[in-house]
Amino acid sequence: MAVGPAGPVGSADRVELFGGMRLTRKFIAALVIGVALVALVQGFLDYRRERSVFDRQMRAEASALGRALARGMAEVWERDGEAAAREFLIQASNQGEHITARWVWLDSTVRDVPAANKEALAALKSDQVVVIKDERRNRLLTYIPVDVPEPRDGAIEIAQPLAELDKYTADSLRNEAIGSVSAVVIAAALALLLGVVFIGRPISRLAAKARRVGTGDLTGPLELRQRDELGELAAEINLMCERLADEQQAREVATEQLRHADRLTTVGKLASGLAHELGTPLNVVAGRARLIRDHEVEGAEVVDSARIVAEQADRMTALIRQLLDFARPRPLTKAPVNVASMAARACELVATIARKANVTLKAPAAGEVLVEADEAQLHQVLTNLVVNAIQAMPDGGTVEIATRIVEQAAPPYVDAQAPHWLAIEIRDTGIGMDDATRARIFEPFFTTKEVGEGTGLGLSVTWGIVREHGGWIDVASEPGKGSTFTVYLPKGGVA
Repeated sequence: MAVGPAGPVGSADRVELFGGMRLTRKFIAALVIGVALVALVQGFLDYRRERSVFDRQMRAEASALGRALARGMAEVWERDGEAAAREFLIQASNQGEHITARWVWLDSTVRDVPAANKEALAALKSDQVVVIKDERRNRLLTYIPVDVPEPRDGAIEIAQPLAELDKYTADSLRNEAIGSVSAVVIAAALALLLGVVFIGRPISRLAAKARRVGTGDLTGPLELRQRDELGELAAEINLMCERLADEQQAREVATEQLRHADRLTTVGKLASGLAHELGTPLNVVAGRARLIRDHEVEGAEVVDSARIVAEQADRMTALIRQLLDFARPRPLTKAPVNVASMAARACELVATIARKANVTLKAPAAGEVLVEADEAQLHQVLTNLVVNAIQAMPDGGTVEIATRIVEQAAPPYVDAQAPHWLAIEIRDTGIGMDDATRARIFEPFFTTKEVGEGTGLGLSVTWGIVREHGGWIDVASEPGKGSTFTVYLPKGGVA
């Protein structure tokens, strides 16, 4: 069961931002559909209007021609008779290319007029014009009554072929279609150009900036010159990054202060044991120095005493250097680190504390177990966990450090997805923890120790260091059965 401090640990869900080009395509599709619908409706209305105008023109032309022929034919009929009038009509109708005229009697006994048209012509009176569309022959027939000195009613029939109207309307429809398609293509091209310039590219840059912010990169302000909502959004993101950068810097300073405070706390614990550890070599140095001063040794014994003094001085120097190196703050610098040898050094550093607590330390077997990490910070992690394990065994016991390579899925709050992980186990035979305690051990300032014996920062700082290295800490513990802290670090490409 992975345990994390309350607050800092949360689910790092990856949210994929919508792409600018996808929004541009939607914008283009909506605009093209709208333009196409408008062009379709406008084209249909224009088609109907032009056909109606052309039809009215044909009817007006036929009506005007028919009335003129009717007056002329009535005069010729009155003056020269029926034959002359018919000849006049034939000669007049031959002058038109598409229009033909003929004389028809309107009584029902004569077959000059088709039966289908006789009902419409039955009520034809003087000064009236009747227009009939002959669907079978695709003609427009216009009838104009003529007042002739005969007992029968007659009229002039003006026939106009509708092929010209059909051709005109077909050409008009084709032109409307070409115009509509051209309008749609131009609108799509303009929408694509404007969408890419004012939507696609800015949103792509905003998405790229958001991804960089998600990875923790707050550098490089986003420059959008357009003065619209996207420009305002870019300005707000830049302002947010500036604030986050200030907060991040302050947090890093505070975190480093906490880590340094934790190191000093551990140094204080180690110093008390170190004072005892230095007592023996100091006594040896003092004794050998007195022997040399009092000339109680001579010849080879003097050289041997000097060698012993030098060895003990080197031993004390090494102990003090280890303590100073542990306490000295350093910036985070990752490099290949041999975890096995580092664990051995951590055991040497806390050996005095372990002996006082009657605790046996078991470092991992010698060998090369490499991982990419900051050596000083990883050393602090191991030291904190070993000291914590020693303090969990008031009656003595054993602390064992082991390393292994595992294949394991990382918890959801860990961003790194390495195929292999280095597991560093720190096992103790101490008093263990219940579930309530185990759930809170990484909280800052939470401690189960007596007042003055612990700050509650050690495990919290340890958790933060491991998380900065892309890993996590797993804890298994039961009351009375000891605890096992497992540090998982991404193995990466380090062998």
